[in-house]
Amino acid sequence: MIRLATPQIEIGPLVRTVTTCPVLRRLVSVATAVSLLIAPVSCASLGTYVWADDAPEAYFRPPPELLIATGDTVGIRVFGQEPLSVHEIVRSDGVIVMPLIGNVVVLGKSPEAVAKGVEARLQPYVTNPNVVVVVEESRIRVVAMGEVRHVGPILLESGDSGLLAALAAAGGITEFATESRVFVLRPQPQGIYRIRFKYDDIVRGVGRAAAFRLRAGDQLVVE
Repeated sequence: MIRLATPQIEIGPLVRTVTTCPVLRRLVSVATAVSLLIAPVSCASLGTYVWADDAPEAYFRPPPELLIATGDTVGIRVFGQEPLSVHEIVRSDGVIVMPLIGNVVVLGKSPEAVAKGVEARLQPYVTNPNVVVVVEESRIRVVAMGEVRHVGPILLESGDSGLLAALAAAGGITEFATESRVFVLRPQPQGIYRIRFKYDDIVRGVGRAAAFRLRAGDQLVVE
């Protein structure tokens, strides 16, 4: 009878003898190299960010001017020409359709700017048109990503655009989420600004997390 020698591996705080088998020794070397490569990537995965308590005050104030967004309910009234007046929800392409002039792009514009544009386009049909635009119900569109249960765009009422409302709209966080890694990515002219929050602070309304309001175009990322 021939007995095959079983390679011995000593497991402890320090592994003195891995094995006398070349194949296993090679596998251990590869695993060690991979772990060394992965370690710095994991540490650097958070990227550049600022904690909410250290973020500039401007990021916690509402936008200085109301701009029309996708999903808003907008009323466009043409005085003395009621058949031309409309009451519509802004489509995903940022358009409202009006009689006579057709598509009116309203996305990202103020009500005053839309009114002036409509008046100019109605000139061939109406003498001295007087137009008023009112945002009757406003929503903002943000995108939820990462360890949330419903990834993708979500619509929030402009009056309730806090982080807790956004997380609730996204179905909450998954069991794989790291509760100290909740980020808001906000586009700025100089690039993307990343603000970091703790999930527990958001839920309990602690610190500046309670005062933060999302804006259209923000991304909510849970890692």
